[in-house]
Amino acid sequence: MDGGVKTMNNEEAQQLLKERIQRVKDAVALKEPDRVPITPFTDIFFAPLQAGMTHKEAMYKGRKYANACIKVYSRYDWDLYPALLFPGMGKLLDLVGTNTMKWAGAADPNFRLGDHQPYQYIEKAWMEAEEYNNLLKDPTGYLIRNIVPKQNTVLKPFEIFPNLANYVSMFSGLGLTFFFLNKDVKKMIKTLKKAIRRMIGAFLGMRKYAKVMKKNGNPVTGQFALAQAPFDMVSDSLRGMRGAMLDMYRNPEDLKALCDLLVEPMIEQLDNSVFAFGEPDPDTIELSFIPLHRGADGFMNNDQFEEFYWPGLTSLMEGMIKKDIIPMPFFEGRYNERLEFLGEFAKKHKGKMVYWFHDTDIIKAKEIMGDYVCIRGNVPASLLIGGPPKAVEDYVKKCIEGCMAGGGYLVDGGVSGIPNEARHENVLAMTNAVHKYGVYRK
Repeated sequence: MDGGVKTMNNEEAQQLLKERIQRVKDAVALKEPDRVPITPFTDIFFAPLQAGMTHKEAMYKGRKYANACIKVYSRYDWDLYPALLFPGMGKLLDLVGTNTMKWAGAADPNFRLGDHQPYQYIEKAWMEAEEYNNLLKDPTGYLIRNIVPKQNTVLKPFEIFPNLANYVSMFSGLGLTFFFLNKDVKKMIKTLKKAIRRMIGAFLGMRKYAKVMKKNGNPVTGQFALAQAPFDMVSDSLRGMRGAMLDMYRNPEDLKALCDLLVEPMIEQLDNSVFAFGEPDPDTIELSFIPLHRGADGFMNNDQFEEFYWPGLTSLMEGMIKKDIIPMPFFEGRYNERLEFLGEFAKKHKGKMVYWFHDTDIIKAKEIMGDYVCIRGNVPASLLIGGPPKAVEDYVKKCIEGCMAGGGYLVDGGVSGIPNEARHENVLAMTNAVHKYGVYRK
């Protein structure tokens, strides 16, 4: 395997597609396939950088971005290829005036990074602790009138969005009528039309990418839910990390109430994924990528994890399982102290999840819970960036030898799968090592 693109007829491509899909499905179901599957996720800029694009081009040239992904990913003999997530999203962020992050080429110079810099999220509290009561009394209204305008300057007119009384009175239509007649609202709506067209274009680009990849025998992850643990939603988007951590001591009941409140809406919105990724078919693996930001060992102790973090996450995953979606929590950081929690939950939902580990002892995780859940990971980003290829091969071999028995193991990188700066020869070494050492039977 030299990483070159292979040519094949349609019948051969479809046969290869089905073989790869079945290999992954067997591993997730804790069966031994013919070989350990390799299923890399990639950071958002890996493929465009490999294709010679800048970060700015990746943020603004969606079609070029998608073509780069097809070209770059097709060099590798993988069993499952990454989903394409919102190509060319820079223009959309400009149109709504997003101020929760900085990115290359942003229209607003206050949020603009250099052409060769990856985007960066801005850490801050968007909601004060004393506002919990307002949020819990009227969640949708509070978020629309307070958080949305703060985080997207073009959406500032939502500050005057009608409240509950306008919908239950005999004059229920007047409040909305006056809202839409407001000159600032009419101006916002014109901008939103442009933003919606951008979103539709991005979604269609994502679908086209998946269609082309599948046609070439390359199955694409069906991301039928891009979800978050409720605690992370509070920490990332409302209170900031510092605020959420302080709330565990100062406002524990409010924090738990909000986490509980967020579970059901998160489960309900999974149905919207069909618009972005298309209807699932027999050649789709409905994985749900759940990046976990604040639950690692260093952020809180086990008692706090059990009280504040774990209940919302497990409720979310149970809701996914009921919808026949495979939860794939990404345990970013170290979860060595959490393995008992993870193992107990896996035991209750045998063969219905994937646990993706970053810096956790993956062989120990396999020993503890490998009979109940498929394990994914965890080739270090440092190896994929710095190599050398032989070190990558040796690490993959070690992981395979420690995790392949009985099935239930997927090879991937540790941080976002393949990092932006990964070198082609190291990614190829990881790929070839799986084909070399991961064979169960000929």
